[in-house]
Amino acid sequence: MKLGGLSGRFFLISEWISRFAYVNFLWLVFSLAGLVVFGFMPATVSLFAITRKWVLGQTEFPIFQTFWKTFRKEFIKSNILGLLLFLCGYILYVDLAFIPAEGLLLVLLRFSVLAVGFFFIIILLYIFPVYVQYDWKTLKYIKYALVLGASYPHFTFGMMIGMFILYLLLSILPGVIPFFSVSLLAYFVMYVSYQVFTKAESLVVKGEAKSYS
Repeated sequence: MKLGGLSGRFFLISEWISRFAYVNFLWLVFSLAGLVVFGFMPATVSLFAITRKWVLGQTEFPIFQTFWKTFRKEFIKSNILGLLLFLCGYILYVDLAFIPAEGLLLVLLRFSVLAVGFFFIIILLYIFPVYVQYDWKTLKYIKYALVLGASYPHFTFGMMIGMFILYLLLSILPGVIPFFSVSLLAYFVMYVSYQVFTKAESLVVKGEAKSYS
């Protein structure tokens, strides 16, 4: 039975609140189950797999079973990806920490590392949405996370601004952080990323149509 009017809207809001809180809880539990180091990547991939379904308008599916199935399936592959990302981030950190800002060449080198670091941030923004959207090899995820993020800078900067606003809201209400922080962030990032995927895929279709015409 569907409720209408104010009662229906209140029920719908309550339902979505419980969904976000539930997947946030699952992400935390599964991350800890993998001792964080081995649990973070597959748990985050599973979280994005759930939010992707929501973005696509799918709500009638078993959340726990979907989360658990994705966690098991992507455990090794996602951790390999996480290791590669960690190594890249660590190298950038070491470069910035040990390159002195003295002399023109060293200053230029430092700015080059900062530029690479900015592109690395773009990769981090898109890597999970790309991972759950496409079935590719590990290095291809990194490549296309960068390509898509750099190709649509207005969406990328909008994502950054939205994440900052979400951070401000959560800092005002720190009590909700254990319940909604990661799930809300994942949904927002997935939603924006999906707009990028749609535009990129439409361009590919148009390009193929022109080539056949």
